[in-house]
Amino acid sequence: MGHQTNNESGSNQPNRVSAKTQVDAFILMTSSNQTQLTQILNSIKLNGGQPIHTLPYQAIIARVPAELLVQLKNLPGVAGIFTQAVELATMDIYGPAVRGFAAAWNSLVMPQAVVSNENLLPQAHPDDPHDALTAPDMPSIQTLRVSGGVSIKPGYYQTSEYMAGSVAVGIVLIESDGSVDPSTENWTSDEKQLVFNELMAALNWWAKLEPRAHLSFVYDDHFSNPLPSSYEPITRSMIDQQYWISDAMSALGYNAPSYFTRVRDYNNALRTVYQTDWAFTVFVVDSSADNDHRFKDNYFAYAYLGGPFMVMTYGNNGYGPNNMDAVAAHEIGHIFHALDQYSGAVQDCTRRSGYLYVENFNSQYGTCPSNVNSIMRGQVYPYTTKAIDPYAAGQIGWRDSDKDNIFDPLDVELSISLDEVIKSDQRLVASGVADISPYPSLNPYRASTTINTITQVKYRLNYGNWRQAIANDNAFDETFEEYSFTSPPLATGLHILEVAAFDSAGNISNNFATETLLFPDPLDPGPNTDLYLPNKTITNQAVTVNGIAYHSQEGSIVQVEYRINGGLWQPAQAQDGVFNSNYEPFALTLDLTEAGVYVIETFATDTLGNNEIIFARREIQVAQPQAAHIFLPIVTNGR
Repeated sequence: MGHQTNNESGSNQPNRVSAKTQVDAFILMTSSNQTQLTQILNSIKLNGGQPIHTLPYQAIIARVPAELLVQLKNLPGVAGIFTQAVELATMDIYGPAVRGFAAAWNSLVMPQAVVSNENLLPQAHPDDPHDALTAPDMPSIQTLRVSGGVSIKPGYYQTSEYMAGSVAVGIVLIESDGSVDPSTENWTSDEKQLVFNELMAALNWWAKLEPRAHLSFVYDDHFSNPLPSSYEPITRSMIDQQYWISDAMSALGYNAPSYFTRVRDYNNALRTVYQTDWAFTVFVVDSSADNDHRFKDNYFAYAYLGGPFMVMTYGNNGYGPNNMDAVAAHEIGHIFHALDQYSGAVQDCTRRSGYLYVENFNSQYGTCPSNVNSIMRGQVYPYTTKAIDPYAAGQIGWRDSDKDNIFDPLDVELSISLDEVIKSDQRLVASGVADISPYPSLNPYRASTTINTITQVKYRLNYGNWRQAIANDNAFDETFEEYSFTSPPLATGLHILEVAAFDSAGNISNNFATETLLFPDPLDPGPNTDLYLPNKTITNQAVTVNGIAYHSQEGSIVQVEYRINGGLWQPAQAQDGVFNSNYEPFALTLDLTEAGVYVIETFATDTLGNNEIIFARREIQVAQPQAAHIFLPIVTNGR
């Protein structure tokens, strides 16, 4: 698929940020300011960092290069940057949401002691209901394709197709008001804060588990002020979620007939407002006064495969609130299509799931070929040991088939075209189109989609340095982009133009858009040659120099000769084996094993016996032991 190409790339690839010491940082804004927060987020990403948690639009938790901290501190709107726990009393002036976010930060940098006992809660799952459910409102694949229209971006029902990129997370706590059911539960401030701490820790677990996924989470806060319901959820069966979820969504202004539609409307609104790739909702119900911390039908934590939401109780059966992070991490796996693997879930080895439609070969039900520790087997031990098996990883999209460090769902094809190239005043004025083809969904029940965007279009002339093209809409940020550029003034002669597209995942178009254009030289109107030195350091060894012979008046080239340092002329070899047209690539293999200056000259001859008047000439200086310098082209009168 589209990826870094070896087509004379070298230093001409996009700038790569070198590996640097990374630190976790809590970045606090003086006030809620979307523009300033976006500037900070962009600076973090452009300098090799990764935003992980964002409280719109006032605080960020990110992993950043240590040397970037000073630069970030000087950006507009930054009140402070912290790499250690903060004093919560100092956060009060920024409001309760910031204080809660800071408290969650403290819980990340000063985590509670955990029990890493592999046998913890050995009876946690045998009697549990299957906790990975299928949303009842999911339309057929045909309907999905029709509803998506021509767009390849995620559609209404595609809110968590694979676990990569940015995710909006609505955290909704439910508070009963006693109007239908007696109110037996009441959220306390400490309980609400603990829920947020634990959910952030679970999401942080996924982000740190696989940096190549570039996961970041934006929080929509309905945990500090729980949403009201007429019902007391913990006293009812799981099926009664339709009542209290409807109440909660209605409180936010979503009133569709189906409560699933209400949640999907909410998720899509979050994705739009926060400009994320995905979105899902976590509903948490209080169970502090309940004996077993389960619903009446024994459910206590469950999620819908592919969204739109997951549900948890505060006590989580026997896990307890302090292990909510481990339980939540498991359920988040379901949100992104990972299947259960514990035996009580009765999930066969051959069942497939996810965008890549991967088998469940690590299931404990049956005789599966894999048997390794994994978060999708439940319990606390896989969480504390940061364990995921390759099959669950594949189900959430974490598979890199061609080993290019770009996960398959992000490993898309980039197309680039040159629609028009005009020669004007010794310049090239060009325009064209770059677009993305999504990595095809391997799941027959899920439509293909992509979260990638075109981020750059670049061009180069004669294998030189890349230059930036301009997006016609002023920003490269979509799956389809029209571009244009005007080259600097060009010398007479033949010019090879190449254009490449680059995307947000690091892909580069495999095939460059190319065109060869001639600015005739009135002093040398017949056969001509040009030489292109390798775009890499030349050492004292055999070197290949590429060249092109062409005819300015449409005649045919029949011979190319070259010499080194004024020596004997030698025949060059045509790329296709014979010189017999007006455009002939060729290559010279030179033995530059001694230090010194090498002058390489070439000239072409046409069918009428006319020789090139002004030879092509290049100089290469080879120094001991391995240094090399390449000088600019020089032209001289021929014989």
